[in-house]
Amino acid sequence: MKRPKLNFTGIIDGWLEGDREVHRKQRNDATTEQERIAAEVDIARIEERQAMRALGGKLTAIVQAAWAAPFIVYTAKLLVWDKLLWLGATDSLCQSLMVTQITIVTFFFGGAAAIGVVRAIKR
Repeated sequence: MKRPKLNFTGIIDGWLEGDREVHRKQRNDATTEQERIAAEVDIARIEERQAMRALGGKLTAIVQAAWAAPFIVYTAKLLVWDKLLWLGATDSLCQSLMVTQITIVTFFFGGAAAIGVVRAIKR
């Protein structure tokens, strides 16, 4: 017997959508300009949270940074310690690690660029 899967993303998205509707109603019912602006700020904050969830959010950023950290340290050591200060000689990476480093750098910076393009298109 198969157990039904829980759809946590659907539940969270539902909560965010409900919050956004509440703030839209508050914006429409606002009696002062200050209340209207406060509601619009809340709506923008909720929409930003939804956009971050669609792009992976903080967890994705942490995982990306953890994967990239060893290569960042290696490259920094190579450039600063070996090339700039002339204080050491680091062995070069083997071919498979070099390909892995290039792939991680490409996705790390290319992913950020793609996210910026998507956000610009949505606006």
